[in-house]
Amino acid sequence: MHDFPDELARHRPSLERSARRLCRNHQDAEDLVQATLEKAWRARAQFLPGGNLGGWLYRILTNRHRDNLRRRTGIQVPLPDELPDHAPEAEEISALLALAPETVLEALGQLPPELRAPLELMAVRGKRYREISLELGVPINTVGTRIRRARLLLQAAFAKADAQNQGGAR
Repeated sequence: MHDFPDELARHRPSLERSARRLCRNHQDAEDLVQATLEKAWRARAQFLPGGNLGGWLYRILTNRHRDNLRRRTGIQVPLPDELPDHAPEAEEISALLALAPETVLEALGQLPPELRAPLELMAVRGKRYREISLELGVPINTVGTRIRRARLLLQAAFAKADAQNQGGAR
């Protein structure tokens, strides 16, 4: 790309706007844009001519921002497709811990295999949605849907078991 510096300069205003939205601090945003442009310049041979330069620059910007957050806080910043559906409430956790292991295993065994597999990969093996998607050969959105359905079926089974236990205890 013969006019790469001109193209970088042309995209700088949109990078600055994006950086300000991400950082919410003018100085951090300026540093982020500068680091992005430096990285793009060093990696310019990797950019394919005719490609989407703005998209490529934005990806560098967001990756750099995420790396900065990790460095500052020491925590992993999840990507949108890796976010859990919801965090379980304390009551939900204590209710699950009160269940007999046999009840949990029986409920898991009753799930259809296509729902049980992604749930076990996530809950037992600690795999992320992207890893599960690759292992099972299904789209990542399908993984999320199957895990959500499996959870709903398990909750219904646990509620039924709880109702039977309370009914038998009276």
